[in-house]
Amino acid sequence: MPREQPRHVTPRVTPVWVCIVAALGLVTLAGTGIAVYDVRRDVATRRGEEIYRLQSHAERSAGHIASQLVEEGRPDALPTVRQARWLRSYWQQSLQRQPFRLYAAVLDLDGTVIAHTQREQEGRQVACFARGQCPLPVKTEQRELVDEVLTGGQRAIDMRVPIRQQDQIIGVYHVGLDADWLDEQMAQQRAERSRFWALLILGMCGVLLLSSVAVVRVTRHTAHLEHQIEAAHARRVSEMHELVLGMAHEIRNPLNAIRLNLHSVGQVLRGQAELSDEELSAMLEEMEREVVRLEALMREMLGFVRSEGRPAPPVDVAEEVHRTVTFLRAPLDQRRIELHLTLSDEPVWVRMEPPRLRQVLFNLLNNALEALPEGGVIDVGVRPVRGMVEITVADDGPGIPVQDRERVFVPFYSTKASGTGLGLALARKFVEEAGGTIRCEDSPMRRGCCFRILLPAWREAAVETVS
Repeated sequence: MPREQPRHVTPRVTPVWVCIVAALGLVTLAGTGIAVYDVRRDVATRRGEEIYRLQSHAERSAGHIASQLVEEGRPDALPTVRQARWLRSYWQQSLQRQPFRLYAAVLDLDGTVIAHTQREQEGRQVACFARGQCPLPVKTEQRELVDEVLTGGQRAIDMRVPIRQQDQIIGVYHVGLDADWLDEQMAQQRAERSRFWALLILGMCGVLLLSSVAVVRVTRHTAHLEHQIEAAHARRVSEMHELVLGMAHEIRNPLNAIRLNLHSVGQVLRGQAELSDEELSAMLEEMEREVVRLEALMREMLGFVRSEGRPAPPVDVAEEVHRTVTFLRAPLDQRRIELHLTLSDEPVWVRMEPPRLRQVLFNLLNNALEALPEGGVIDVGVRPVRGMVEITVADDGPGIPVQDRERVFVPFYSTKASGTGLGLALARKFVEEAGGTIRCEDSPMRRGCCFRILLPAWREAAVETVS
């Protein structure tokens, strides 16, 4: 019956990167929208704070002028503020502390400048009053203007507040903020806030991208592991199927031989047939051989089915290689087989039961020995490879066809007439239970095959041994 091949699971293709790009686009779009709103609100808030400070300054100054006139007993004598020292001192201090304040001025009801931080402007009339375009304010007003008298030709945010005495407007107080400076401050604030949001959005996209890549890798790795587990399970089921069929076949032949011999002996005992003593002795010997064969088969089967429950101890691979080679030295020399050992200079350790490792090495070396003609070559190598220990057994014999390299690990499959087909199956079982892999491939020599084993290295054992 042909061996059941492991069912191949084709993973469903999901547009993962499309989803990631869409998520990044959504985060970027949402972040940009929030950033634009926040930048605008922040700039508007900062601009409002500057305007509010300008308004507060203007209203306090207008109230202070009105109060001073009342204290001096001349509440309506607005022209007297031109010579007021307190006003000049107040202006000088405020402008020194805040150079972006362009000017401060007191105007009468006709728009004539009574007092100005720039004295050369005093006595001049503001142009808009002359044209009748500047009605007196009844409350605090803000506007942007460029005026030769008030602003000196610069663009300013002008705040004007009526100066009142007993609910009568006697003049207007003006204070101006440099509009170019304010625009520059707002542009700087906008740039700083935009940089903050750009870095924040970039960081969020980076975190999202890294998280997505991590999730994708974990998902794919999980799917790969599930596929490997399913494939291993399918392979185990197939191997057990082959095992049962092989056992039935291997047991049937010796049982048939024993049954036939017993039938013949029974006929002799019942007087239905006559056999010589030599024939009876040969039959008994044959039955004994078949029983021994069944016993050996059962031992191998127990080794294939039984799994060790306790943790395996650390074992020196090079030492086990030397022991196995020493055991096989006589048949190697008898057939003039050259054995080349290439071992690592440093100790290499793995976690595996020593008898199991010895049996794996013995099976591989014995198979190579039986496959080689006299004068053949066997190469055995042991070396550490990126946290693993690599063991290779290569020969220059006839080799194994590519299509049969996986089948040689199937129980009861053997190319030898006298083989049970359990040697390599046991070798793979022992290696995989130790966390490693074994495969059959082309020999690095001109012909032949090579068995390559990878087992996890056990460095702690080497450190403990050295210390």
